[in-house]
Amino acid sequence: MKRVNRAAFTAAALLSCTLTFSGCSLISQALPQGQDGTAGEQAGSDGQEQGTGADDSGQSPETDEVAADPSSSAADGASGTEGGAAGTAASGTDDGATASEDGTTGSDTGASSGSQTEVSIGESFTDLEMEDSIEVLSAVRNFDSSKKSSAIELGGEVVLLEVKITPGQKYGGLVSTGDFKISYDGGSDYRFNQTTGVEEEMKAAGYTPLENVSRRDGGTHQGWIAFVPSEKDDTYKIRYERGAGEVMGTGEKVPAFTKIFDIPNS
Repeated sequence: MKRVNRAAFTAAALLSCTLTFSGCSLISQALPQGQDGTAGEQAGSDGQEQGTGADDSGQSPETDEVAADPSSSAADGASGTEGGAAGTAASGTDDGATASEDGTTGSDTGASSGSQTEVSIGESFTDLEMEDSIEVLSAVRNFDSSKKSSAIELGGEVVLLEVKITPGQKYGGLVSTGDFKISYDGGSDYRFNQTTGVEEEMKAAGYTPLENVSRRDGGTHQGWIAFVPSEKDDTYKIRYERGAGEVMGTGEKVPAFTKIFDIPNS
């Protein structure tokens, strides 16, 4: 009898121990991630991957490589000028009138702020760094223009500037018409030319518009640049400014060049 009870006790003890170890194993498997640190590590890993993506998308786009040609700023100025001029060019309307810069329309007949007059300037200078020679020969005051009639009626005028350019051969790039700007407030602000807006009228009147000059082409180039100051003045200031640059391959710095001169009334 005692042997039976002892056997039964031993069997019960073994069963209890087996259940206990089995239960511990089940509890261990059921532990949620994080209590043993694994979930936290995974979350950190995910966060790093997301952070990397955010950094990549958050980076600013790479800037374009700066052109080493000293005339690159001049070339940029030229394109900006053309764009600005095109933006202010008058556009035709249904009734044949033309739209002005301020949104009003003018008639197709030519308009002038006074008697059209050609005045002599006779200014010449040389950009020694680039070896460009520039002559400013004359100007036309009160140029007749239907395209800019509204600007003229509001107190402005169209001014043409005759320029002759002999580019240097030391570097490439352009001598840009966009480097010529006008001031009608004594030099506080300088504004781009608006040749594109009156180009056809200039050609019809015998004033050939000046184009950007390639230094590689050499030679001598002559033509006219148009300005439309919104406030008529006796004397205007013109600034020619060729921006600073860097020589491709050598890294040599080329300083900017500036020349200021006047357009008289007569």
